[in-house]
This record gives sequence, C-alpha cells and structure tokens, in this order.
Amino acid sequence: MCVYTFVAGPRQRVKLEFEHFHLAGSSESCEIEYVDIYSELERVESDLLSASLGGRYCGTVSPHVRISLHRVLVLVFHSRAREVDRQFGFRGRYSFIPDTKYQAGTPLNGEDGCDFLIEASKRKKGAIFSPTYPGTYPKNFHCSYLLKGRAGQRIRLFFRDFDIYFGGEHCPYDSVTIFDGPTTSSPIIKKVCGLQQRTELYSVGTEALIHFNTTNPAKADPRGFVVEYEFSSRFVDVAQLLHGQKGVTHMRGTECDVRVESNRETTHYIYSPKYPEMYPPNTTCTYILDGLQGDQNLEKVILTFEEFAVLSDDDSAIVVTDPLSLDDITCPAAWVGIAISDATMKATLSSTDESNFESTLCERIPPSSPLRGPYVSTGPRMVVQFGTTDKLITDGLHPSGFKAKVEFKTDFGVTGESIGTSNECLFRFRSPMGFFNSPRYPANYPLDTNCTYFIEGKPGQQILIHFEQFALYVGKDEDRCKDWLEIYDVFQDSGDERLVLQERYCSDTLPGPTVSAFGAYAMRVVFSSDSTGSGNGFKALYEIRPAAKEDIPSHETKEPRGEGAYRCGRRIRASETTPTGFVMSPNYPVKYNKDVHCDWEITARDGYKILLTMVKMEIEGEMSANKAHCQKAVIRVSGAPRPEYCGTNQNVFTPFVTKNNSVRISFLTSPDKVNGLKGFNMSWTEVREVNEMSECSSSNEYMCTYSKLCISSMLRCNGDANCGYQDDTDETHCARKESSTDKTIVIAGVFCGGTFLFICIFFCYLFKSKLERKKKRQRSHGSRHRHRQPYRSQKPVGKSIADSELPSPATSRFVHHDATGILPPITLHTIADQDQTFYG
Repeated sequence: MCVYTFVAGPRQRVKLEFEHFHLAGSSESCEIEYVDIYSELERVESDLLSASLGGRYCGTVSPHVRISLHRVLVLVFHSRAREVDRQFGFRGRYSFIPDTKYQAGTPLNGEDGCDFLIEASKRKKGAIFSPTYPGTYPKNFHCSYLLKGRAGQRIRLFFRDFDIYFGGEHCPYDSVTIFDGPTTSSPIIKKVCGLQQRTELYSVGTEALIHFNTTNPAKADPRGFVVEYEFSSRFVDVAQLLHGQKGVTHMRGTECDVRVESNRETTHYIYSPKYPEMYPPNTTCTYILDGLQGDQNLEKVILTFEEFAVLSDDDSAIVVTDPLSLDDITCPAAWVGIAISDATMKATLSSTDESNFESTLCERIPPSSPLRGPYVSTGPRMVVQFGTTDKLITDGLHPSGFKAKVEFKTDFGVTGESIGTSNECLFRFRSPMGFFNSPRYPANYPLDTNCTYFIEGKPGQQILIHFEQFALYVGKDEDRCKDWLEIYDVFQDSGDERLVLQERYCSDTLPGPTVSAFGAYAMRVVFSSDSTGSGNGFKALYEIRPAAKEDIPSHETKEPRGEGAYRCGRRIRASETTPTGFVMSPNYPVKYNKDVHCDWEITARDGYKILLTMVKMEIEGEMSANKAHCQKAVIRVSGAPRPEYCGTNQNVFTPFVTKNNSVRISFLTSPDKVNGLKGFNMSWTEVREVNEMSECSSSNEYMCTYSKLCISSMLRCNGDANCGYQDDTDETHCARKESSTDKTIVIAGVFCGGTFLFICIFFCYLFKSKLERKKKRQRSHGSRHRHRQPYRSQKPVGKSIADSELPSPATSRFVHHDATGILPPITLHTIADQDQTFYG
C-alpha cells in the first residue's frame, strides 16, 4: 500500500489529473489493485477510515479530474498482486490552484462553508462554480447562493456548463433549484439536473436563491456546473409589459415571455416591451395565446394589430401595405412572427434561433393594411414572437413597437360561414359542394349544444346530403333520442320560409342519402345535444346540383346529371285490370350503381288502399329491430312503420297497408363508391279494408281470411301472396287443384316415355337384322374368289426373346401383314443354344 498526501497552501486547492491508468481488475470488481481518493479532508491528520471516500478506481478507466474541497487530498494505492507487471500502474499530475473562483461571494457561514451572498453593489456580473468544478463534486453536500440586486434590477442566470447526476424527471437525488426570491418559500423558477446546455433564466424581482444539493447514489463522476449571473435594469420590466390585465401572466424564468389565457369569450391586449416607447435591443419575447380547451369548451384565437411599428430596414420611409408581399418580407433587425400551425408553434417554443412562422411582419404598417389582421388560429392556441437584434432602427415617429388585441371566440370546428354571434352555432353553406359536421368533430361534441346548418342553393337547384359518419350519444332505451339531428326542406312562399321536416335521426341510426324535396332549393339541418352524454358526432357531405325536371317521372326514365348519375321512377295507377304489380330497383337483379335517385308513386282507386310487401331486398347496410345503418343506399316509403330500410333481411320490412290511396317509394344511393348489391323487389296490391264478408261478396272480389282485406279475384292462385302479413289464404286454397294437375302431368310423362322407348327398341331390332344380313353376304362373296391356305400353329414365343431379336424389316412385315393374314417364314438368331423358326 502506498499513500500520497497532497497539501496545498492557504487559499489554495489541490488539482489532480491522471495521464495513465492501468491497474488489475475492472471497475465492477476492484479486489487485487485499486486506488482510493479522499478529496474532502479538512486536515492532514484526518482519519481515513472515518473520512468520506471520494471514489475507488481500478482497471483501465482513470478517475476524472479531482479538486480538493479544502487544502488536503490523499490518494491511497492498494495492491495484493504477488508479482509486479510493468504494464500495470498509473501516472498523474498534481497542481495547487487558487480557490478564488470558488468563493462566489461573501461567505455566510464562515470560510469553510458553502453558503454565499452575491450582491450587485459589489459585482454586476460574475460566475458561480460548483465546489470542486470541473472535478467530481462531493457527495451528501449542500451549497446555497443568495443573489441580491438593486431596485429596478432583474437577475439573469446563464448555464455555461451543467453536469449534475440525473436520477429522474423530477431530480430526486442531485439537483440545482432556483427560487424567484430570497427564501425557499419563494416561487421556484426551475429545478434542474442532468446535462443542461445554454439554459437561460431570469428572476422577476431583484433577488434570487440557488440551492445545490447532492446525495450518495452510484455516479459516473459528474463535474458540476458553471452558472453566469448578471444584474441589470435593461431587462424588460414585467409589470409594464402586463399592464395589470387579468388573465395575462409572465412566464416565470423568462425575460419577457407572456401567456394570455381565456376566461371564456374574453378580450385581452399584448404589447411590445416598453410600448409605446422604443423597444430594447437583443430581446426576444414570446406570447402564448391560449383559448379554452376541454370537454365543454373549445375556443379559437383572433389576433388584430391596432398599432404596428417594428422597424427593420435602414430606409425609415418603408411602409408595408400590400398583403401579397407578405411572403417577400424580410426583417433582419426586428420582427413579429405569428405561428398558427402545430409544427410552427412547436418549433417556436423549442428554440428561438431559427423559427419559421406563417406570417412575419415588420416596418410601419398603416391602419388600413390587411397585414394588421385579423389572424385566426386553427385550434385553441396561437404563438406570437417579438425579436430584436443589437441594431435598433427608428423613424422618429411615435409610437414604436406594437399593440395587438387578442380575442377568444368559441370554436365549433365547423368550416361554414358563421352567421351568428361568437357563441352561436349557426353556419351557412353556399358553395357547390362541401361538408358540415357536429361541433369539434371528430372529438366529442359538447353538452347542451344547438347548431343549425343553412345549406342554400338557387332556384332550379337541388341539394343532396349523405353522411360519412354518424355517432350520437348512446344512452339507455329511454334516452336514445336525447341527442338528435333533424333535416328540413325549406320552401320559399312569397318571401316567407316554410320548413317541412324530412326526418329526425337519433343514436341508433346512420342516415342514408337524401335530397331536398321538389321545388325546395335550400335545406336546414338542426343538431341538438342535452346534458346527459356525448359522442363523436357526425360528418355530412353535401352537393348543390341541377334539380330534377319532375317530382315523379311520368314514365320510366333516366336523366343524366353527371357521370354515372341518373333519375328514375314513374307513376303507377292501380285499376280493375291492374290490381297488383312490382317496384324494383334499377337493373334488378343486377347490381345497382352509385348516385341513383328513383321515385315511384302508386295510386289506388278511391276507396282503396295499397298493400306493400317486400319480396327481396339486398341493399348495402345493416338493419335490425333497434337500428338502421343505411349509409350507402336506402329505401324510403311514405307512411311506413320505419323511415328507412336497407340490408339483406327483408323480414324487417313488415307488409303494411297505407293510410290512404297513394304511397311514395324512394330509392337513393350515395354519389360515392358503392358495392352495388342486387337491389330490391317490392310488390304492391290494391286492397279494401272490410269487416264483414258481405262487404266483399261480388264475383270479382276475394275476401282474405285473416287480414280481412278485400282483393281482386284475379289474384287468387297467381303465385304471389296478396293478402298481407301472415295471411296466405289467397294461395293455400289452390292446393287440391295443384295436386290433380301434378298427377295428370306425371301420367302424361310416363305414357310419352313408354312410347318413345318402344320406338327405339323397334328401330334397334331392324338395324341389327340388316347388319347381320350384310355380314353374311360378305363372307359368301369372299369364299368364291380365293382359297385360304392352311397354317400350322406356332409355339408361343416370349416377347423378351422374339421382339428383341427381330430385324427391323421382319418386324415391319410382322406388324403390317398382307390381306391373307400369312407372314413369310423368319429365321431367328441363335439364343442360348436354341434355334427356332416362328410362323405367323
């Protein structure tokens, strides 16, 4: 073991630096060789066993620079190695340095303490060094620095170097805390740890307190800090900047950053520093304008400059008036930047060095110029930044700087033209196409809100509305329509408006496409929410397009209104000879197209009504007993139990009888892309509702047993159920007739089949007899012209022997023999002492 004791002179410290360090072991296990450093000793005679160990080191990682806390530093080298290896060892350099820089001010607790008073009367600028900077600072240590300025002065702190152990976001271990006042009960400006570079902080008043606290966690030799301070009256006067306004506050720790907070629909003002006098040089002030944002409140910011003279060009005669030159404005000496988008606001708040703004203003702007605003935020926040360099330019006019009005208005998040007061949700839409939505969509809409959307076309036009999203609050069964949306047709009658309700929609629906009624070129949509609950709301698209020529086409027709769009339908009149029929979607059962609008009107004779039955329905959407989502395509039937129908389950459409002698059926598809299913097929029947059999007793009428409907006798046994819901008596009476008819058809089929089979057998017999006579004649004719030569049966020869030994010509003769069927004799090669002759 070797002990190195370094003792500095009065008002000196020991500085130790290692040039080479290589000992046995590693930093995790220092057992064979290691170095212990004691840098907090007050006297040479101090007991090392009870002294605070500054650190133990081995391996190849050398200790960081060490500076003694007092005059004494001891280094102890331990080695248990049996043999000395020359490659192991260490080499260092020591020096004695003055401790002047560590005396930040007047000591408050004696020469050996770490509490100092720093007064502006003694020094306007200076630096505070941590006790052993740049060496590793002591453990379990505390220092305090009280800074006191003169009246009218503020204190600026600049972190030139800062390396404090980072133990977590809230600095639970080592930390530096800056208080905006003389005691620990003063407001905290900031509590910092970790690595901080070029951090700048300002006090509000004339005093500030800095506390440096360390603990004893495992550390990697952090070096401490250097904080520069400055007392000055040139810093912005915060009180003058705020003008005593409610809701306008200084952001603690900054020179002149201001936050303006809404108190719901309030108005405030922001000013340049020292307004209306000349603003100071080398100053950057950021104004954060925050409207309300919450479940019930969402506001936008409206900024308007009432005075503006921020000069940046040497030519003091420059006056900026043209709004088209906004992008070309350069402001090298002074500027006001307006950040509206999230990206530019984030960049402005994170750094003031290179900020980009949606609008940058400078020079003297006259009151009539559009450059004075208003500037409107896209959300609840806007950021304004005022900056100057060391070069100030003046034109000799008054005032200098700017004065701006900040207004917070309720932001419903609707793109239309606002036609109400700031807190009224009234919007008008006149463009050929666009969209409207619930307040704050896609976020939840606020409670207790009423909005009206005016969609206005011109005479000869029609309005189409279709929904992209619809999600209102889903409450209990009794609350399902606490939040609702209503759609109205607006008619102009001699200058007066007449509103006709199309439908009201609640939480269990997704409305299908709809158009304004014939003759109505304006629509009105009303949305209402109560205090029970909230949902994502809705988004609807609209189009203003040429109106149809007829309310109901007089005959089946198509009226093109654009690519893939057409109008169809017709008027149908029931009669004695036409008591029933069908209404089908275009091209049924082939897929329907997008942007379809069909209307049918069925009219029965006086005293009759219409029975409607869904035969088949394959329409995009989903429908059940409790909900209907008919976003892409929809069927509407006037007077039906439900306002809209879609889906593939036709059972949701219960057959029903109209209240009068006419009914209107509409079919609409979205102008956007649709999947296009088969469509629908609906039957209609002219009926009379009766109570007694005697009321339906004529020969051309039939009385339905259960529904008590009187229908035409022509409809009996026509294959369609014309009696209504759960009544098929007009078809069940046909069962016996159908049975006898089926038997007749079977007998006729059997008879015809037997006859056909007998004819086939007869002709087969004749053909066979004729073929046998022909073969007999051919055999008799051949025996008269040649004599067949006898032949001797050859012995069978295996294929493997005969075929492989036949020469090619012989093989050909064997296969292609002559007409007599005789092959010439062939001599085979000798195989295994066998010699055979084969005849064929």
